[in-house]
Amino acid sequence: DAEYVLRIEAFAQQAGDEPARMGLRLDGKELKAFDVEAVEAEPAVYTFQTKVPTGEHRLSAAFLNDFYNPKAQDPSQRDRNLFVGTIEIVGPLRRGPEDLPDSHRRIFAAAKGAGKEDRPAAGAIVERLVSRAYRRPARPQEVERLLGLFDLAREEGESFEAAVRLALTGALVSPSFLFKIERDPPADDPSAVRRLDEYELATRMAYFLWSSMPDDELFDQARSGTLRKNLDAQVRRMLADPKAAALVESFAFQWLQLRTLDAIAPDKKLFASFDDGLRRAMLTESAMFFEAVLREDRSVLELIDADFTFLDERLARHYGVEGVRGGEFRRVSLAGSPRGGLLTQASVLTVTSNPTRTSPVKRGRWIMETILGTPPPEPPPDVPMLDESEAAILSGTLRERMELHRKKEACAVCHRKMDALGFAMENFDAVGA
Repeated sequence: DAEYVLRIEAFAQQAGDEPARMGLRLDGKELKAFDVEAVEAEPAVYTFQTKVPTGEHRLSAAFLNDFYNPKAQDPSQRDRNLFVGTIEIVGPLRRGPEDLPDSHRRIFAAAKGAGKEDRPAAGAIVERLVSRAYRRPARPQEVERLLGLFDLAREEGESFEAAVRLALTGALVSPSFLFKIERDPPADDPSAVRRLDEYELATRMAYFLWSSMPDDELFDQARSGTLRKNLDAQVRRMLADPKAAALVESFAFQWLQLRTLDAIAPDKKLFASFDDGLRRAMLTESAMFFEAVLREDRSVLELIDADFTFLDERLARHYGVEGVRGGEFRRVSLAGSPRGGLLTQASVLTVTSNPTRTSPVKRGRWIMETILGTPPPEPPPDVPMLDESEAAILSGTLRERMELHRKKEACAVCHRKMDALGFAMENFDAVGA
């Protein structure tokens, strides 16, 4: 809620016996009508000040007295028109401290002083904010350097708030804010290993589990030097927090290579049922499944052989699972089904396929890399790709063609392991059906 000045630049082409009239409207209700006598060479600005309540509103200008007389003897008097250039909103005006948003009050927690007292107040604000931005206690020289920006703005006549804003802008372009810096002290032995300090540990934990900065409790533990002692308890607390949902996308999707699903484009003729809705459902299933294993503290082995998953009607139909209706995802038992765990989820099966067919090689490599942590070596540079010509396809099944590929010793070293794993998932097509 506040007072606002509403400004409209306009001019008119006159005709008839009265000037063009323009109505200023807020949410369809007319606030004021103006006689617009300005001409194109010199548009005028028409202003009105009013109090507007908090929220979204529609501000508009209306032409109130359109006039058209094609039979008028004077051609310049045949058509009256209104031209609106710009509409500006200036404000909020006349706001008291109680009207300021929480974000403003949190930043300006140190009350503004008068005259020479401005700088200590600014210093307190900068030190507190920089300690949060840098995720460690601000050093005196860092605060002083940023206060130099504050001093410069004040000398240029800027307000206290604007000067503080400039100082904080300096903090937000600092490498100490933009990067998680763990600077090693100079040492005679470059290979020496040092233990992370408590603030660095808090930062690693927060960005891994929450994809965000440490909260007050982590900062308090780091400040008192007790974080490492209470590491397990803090991890449990953080995983119970809703912010731990970020771990699914930031860690799980990166680990499982599911971030690439958005770029996957299965052949539309061969897989007509695949669309963006099914793509989103696949990702939702994997996200909810991983989060359930995490939050319910289940065995890590259930990532491979769990007998449950999360489906909506669309994905259940894709899987051939009956009894699931509606767009809401719910926990579904997979007992008696050929599916279970990550390996048979459509998201994984799709990102490990080619646009037109499954790829035992990609699927086998994915298992070796992602699940077993034993990635195969890169293929030699002179090894040809599998022949995908029509003649080759007609010459035998994919398994038979892969066996011929493996007969080349340079290929067999890797393919002997990868192919066996990949062919185990051949019951599922290139989009996981």
